[in-house]
Amino acid sequence: MREFLVNNLEETLKFAQEMIAFVRSDFYFLLEGDLGSGKTTFTKQLLKLLGVKENVTSPTFVIMNQYEGNQKLKINHVDAYRLIGDSENEMYFDEFKNAFNIIEWYENLNLDFNEINYLKISFIKTGDNSRKITVKEK
Repeated sequence: MREFLVNNLEETLKFAQEMIAFVRSDFYFLLEGDLGSGKTTFTKQLLKLLGVKENVTSPTFVIMNQYEGNQKLKINHVDAYRLIGDSENEMYFDEFKNAFNIIEWYENLNLDFNEINYLKISFIKTGDNSRKITVKEK
């Protein structure tokens, strides 16, 4: 387990640079934290580093946004906040194959965590702009 403290967007970008080493197809970043804790801000910085040119937004209402990164890396950004173990969530599972997956509110999906490779990244808001980020490897 590793802990990081970030106090601004520049430090969030530096944290994202550290996480680049784990980015690959068939890998998951499972993000947890309260609303407004920095999950989407981190994702925006990471995807910028991965060469995504589009405007990255939270997929809260559409559930999943898909992007293409450097070397044609397929990237899924999922916000499962509204799914809550619904059988509807299984329709997204086929998209996870051969892709790098960033999932907010992953606990609302019926994923078999024994079958996937992941980092669990927890965000805790410690001030107006500061966050404590904990990274746990599978």
